[in-house]
Amino acid sequence: MKLFTILITFGQSISYVMSGMYGQPEDLGYFVCFLIGTQLFLTGFMVLMLDEMMSAGFGLGSGISLFIAVNISEDIVWKCFSPVTISSEGGTEFEGCIVAFYHFWMTKGDKLSALRAAFYR
Repeated sequence: MKLFTILITFGQSISYVMSGMYGQPEDLGYFVCFLIGTQLFLTGFMVLMLDEMMSAGFGLGSGISLFIAVNISEDIVWKCFSPVTISSEGGTEFEGCIVAFYHFWMTKGDKLSALRAAFYR
């Protein structure tokens, strides 16, 4: 089972690099593609090993479930407080919903339209 998981991790790292997820492979070069693929593979392998440790009694429950929960929590916090600006049809705005809400509240004269823009963007 571990061997199959390692093979899937290897195949997925190659497919991510070759599909252009990190830039076109022709533009990146062989060495950079190799480094990105190696980094992705080793990261997946470390997650597999951490899951094995947690399943063996060195942690609470399944390791993969814990990693998924942490990733989802990170996404929620980032989507709330991200200071990165994005371009939209209404102009440049912040990616984080709470940061965007305060920005709209401070910059728009009509507070009701600011509240509407923050919720329906």
